[in-house]
Amino acid sequence: MRADYKKKALDGIKRLEGLTMKVRTMIEQNEYCPHILENLLALKGHIAHIQGQVLDSHLHTCAQEKMKKEKDYDGFIAEIIRSIGLSSR
Repeated sequence: MRADYKKKALDGIKRLEGLTMKVRTMIEQNEYCPHILENLLALKGHIAHIQGQVLDSHLHTCAQEKMKKEKDYDGFIAEIIRSIGLSSR
């Protein structure tokens, strides 16, 4: 993973950790459920964003290198499609 992508992903993970702790505290303190749900949706959005960053990194680094070496293009394309599918879940 390129350094710039790695930094973005790690920064996103740090935000996830902070938000996870916030949700945990909210649950422990019996806060209003819709407020907890809003923060859980924010977590989900952050995860999707990080998934996109990792996929972007893969397509710009690992995938390019593999495409240069790979002889089984159908297998390579299937791998990319699986990666995109995993990222969009």
